[in-house]
Amino acid sequence: MRVCIFLLLLCAGASWALVCRQVAGRMKQIDASNGQVFAVDLRGNVFTRRGEFWARVPGNLGHVTVGAAGVWGVGRDQKLYRLVEGSWAILAGLLMQVDAGGDQIVAGVDRGKNIFCCNKQAAVTAASYFTPAYTRIPGKMRYYSCGPGTCWGISAAGNIYCRLKVKPVSCAGSKWLRVPGRFRMVEVGTDGTVYAINYGGVVYRRVGISALKPQGVQWARIHFLGRKFRHVTADLGTLWLVEMNGNIIRCQ
Repeated sequence: MRVCIFLLLLCAGASWALVCRQVAGRMKQIDASNGQVFAVDLRGNVFTRRGEFWARVPGNLGHVTVGAAGVWGVGRDQKLYRLVEGSWAILAGLLMQVDAGGDQIVAGVDRGKNIFCCNKQAAVTAASYFTPAYTRIPGKMRYYSCGPGTCWGISAAGNIYCRLKVKPVSCAGSKWLRVPGRFRMVEVGTDGTVYAINYGGVVYRRVGISALKPQGVQWARIHFLGRKFRHVTADLGTLWLVEMNGNIIRCQ
């Protein structure tokens, strides 16, 4: 059943009303970018959104991501894959989570919470087991997501950090900037918007992000009338969320 939900985002005295609907399917994780939506269900099956329906993509993954650098994923055995001409190519490296939302760069974390990224040239040409070439980023994170100009990471303790001056030719960026709050995951949209989910399943949006203040100024809670979430992603003005039970919510 599709359920219509109204939510209100409050920040600094302003409010925005969004209309949300539950869409068919149950997923574990979802990612949207450049008008495309990919998801992994509770059994590891991979899907992409075709209009109002989910289309099955061959393969079984633990995490999938889509962005300017293409469609990437990691298996439950941490092997890294990229969708090349309709088939999954096995690439070099072992990762737990990968993100292709940056400016044609790819980044991710391994089982030891080490952080890696691929510059634009390495990412867009990756198609075989001997590619791509990685750059190690100082620090430890268990989740890492990139957008235009910055990447955001979550530490093992749930602390959140912004990685500054991330560029296509220098994906490692310049330095970490600690941002207040404790979260379980964070996602950066293709337009630079940042959303995060805390340990209680509550969704927040980072507001006040600008060229002078890439880390933003504060978190604004998005109220969902008691619903709790495990994953969030945003693209082209649309917010996609996965509830704890796998139900999918789309907000516009």
